[in-house]
Amino acid sequence: MPHDVVSKDDPAPEGASLAVEAAFPPEITAMFPVGRIFKGVAIPSYTGENLKSLMRASSVTRVDERYLDLTDLIVLVYDSSEKAETTISMEQAAYDMQTGELHSKTPSRIEQSKFVMTGDKMIFHQQSQVSKLKGNVRVIIPDANKLGPSMGIPSSK
Repeated sequence: MPHDVVSKDDPAPEGASLAVEAAFPPEITAMFPVGRIFKGVAIPSYTGENLKSLMRASSVTRVDERYLDLTDLIVLVYDSSEKAETTISMEQAAYDMQTGELHSKTPSRIEQSKFVMTGDKMIFHQQSQVSKLKGNVRVIIPDANKLGPSMGIPSSK
């Protein structure tokens, strides 16, 4: 998984409006009035007819016209055959509906079959499915002993 993302300080990407439409169609956005708390929310995102991601939260609060606050968030990212390949989790997050960026407020975790990454903060761009972890970043590779010098691991010779 690439580890760069457009930051909130950079101008919104050209496709930001498409990201918002894909992540939160107007019909869904209208269901979240400002200030109201919703419990047990699951929001899918599609590319055409294919499931791209699924955001699940124990609660969602629409802060204003732009932001949602999410609690106990889990994002499942699917591959082209609609198989979950990445799980992203955090206790507290804010979602920017204009840029399609999810910003963690608490330590976060990214899991795939080949690794687990954790960090103090994370930014996830839903449209590109690119994440960036910051602060105390740790990577656990269960099969690291199978890696060799070509993968940057020193040889035991």
